[in-house]
Amino acid sequence: MQKRRKRVRTRAALLAVAARELEAVGYDSLTVDHLAGAAGMVRGTFYLYFQSRSAIVRAVLHKYWALMRIHRPRGGGLDLKDSIHRANRYSVMLAAKNPRLLEAREMLLREDPEVAKRMATVNRLWSERIVRDLVKRDLTSPDNSDHQFVRLKARAVINMSDTLLSDVHRLSGWDDTDGPIDLELIIRVMDDLWYRSLYLAK
Repeated sequence: MQKRRKRVRTRAALLAVAARELEAVGYDSLTVDHLAGAAGMVRGTFYLYFQSRSAIVRAVLHKYWALMRIHRPRGGGLDLKDSIHRANRYSVMLAAKNPRLLEAREMLLREDPEVAKRMATVNRLWSERIVRDLVKRDLTSPDNSDHQFVRLKARAVINMSDTLLSDVHRLSGWDDTDGPIDLELIIRVMDDLWYRSLYLAK
């Protein structure tokens, strides 16, 4: 960043501060004054880059999603079950490491139509990719009417997985009444859900 323009560096610094402070205090406790102070700038400077607290958190989420896509495991010639397991392990471990960021995402999904629209688009594209994979594996027919059923089933599995990941971040760190959450159990449940619901040949 040292060779980038000052405006680019300042925006990047604000995003880094927002990500750090979000994990430290949570979305509810995050304020523009808090962010500006943590970044060592005045409130007015913050507004040159972001319109609101939710705007900067949206930007942090976009960076998070981009990094997820870049670093997600791929390739390696694994069999189907191992491939599903690797993907689920990656998702669960990320959820466990970023609990307050994912809590913020849930809040923004409820209050910001743009975030909800983006998530719906991502899940639609993901379900379509699953259908293509099932066709390639001869686990469903290329018939369009069958695809509607399989696509909706894929969306249901995605939504159930997302709910389970929400439980991971809700239980990580601040609800230990039943002891620490068993991440391996969460992964096992997700593996079973994905394999039996979508890939187990009927």
